[in-house]
Amino acid sequence: MHRGRLNLKSKPDFNIIIFLVLYFVLKYGFYLYVGFTTPGGKLYFSFFGSYANFPGWLTIFVSKTSAFLLKISGYSVHQLGNANITIAGSKGVTIAWGCLGIGAISLWLGFIIAHRIRLKYKLKWITIGAAIIFAINIFRIDMIALSNYYKWSYFQNFNAHTSFDTLTYVIILGMMTIFVMRYDKKKKAIADNV
Repeated sequence: MHRGRLNLKSKPDFNIIIFLVLYFVLKYGFYLYVGFTTPGGKLYFSFFGSYANFPGWLTIFVSKTSAFLLKISGYSVHQLGNANITIAGSKGVTIAWGCLGIGAISLWLGFIIAHRIRLKYKLKWITIGAAIIFAINIFRIDMIALSNYYKWSYFQNFNAHTSFDTLTYVIILGMMTIFVMRYDKKKKAIADNV
């Protein structure tokens, strides 16, 4: 093949079908899995609920991290359960399955995995993106807890879920842009060395 001609047989760098399938499978598969781990539900399996309760572990991670950050900031925090954070003297925040940022994480994972790149490079970007999404979510939960404690009417009257989604998707678009720019630069460097 001559340099400069379009190679119609080469595989695309990004597969939109893989991206969409992964996004929907990861997002809705998570909610299906919640049904496997929730006692009393129609889909409940005691094995998953007892030994493979990933949604429960994720909730504990988010709530414990949120509580820890509030505690080191000087607040007296207690938890009424694994999904709850309460600053003494205020009403608490309860983390539901929809509050874990799974839609955002599914979008990010699908986007990165759908690119034709080395696994090590994918894992690096998946880790960075997931950490940023979790950090935003933990910050949001702490802000809701603080708004309950200080009775900030602005924070108490806005839709925290929609606001989190909007902020997170704007940040994800920024991360996608950075990823694509770095990916193109890396690909060009490899092509120049061949």
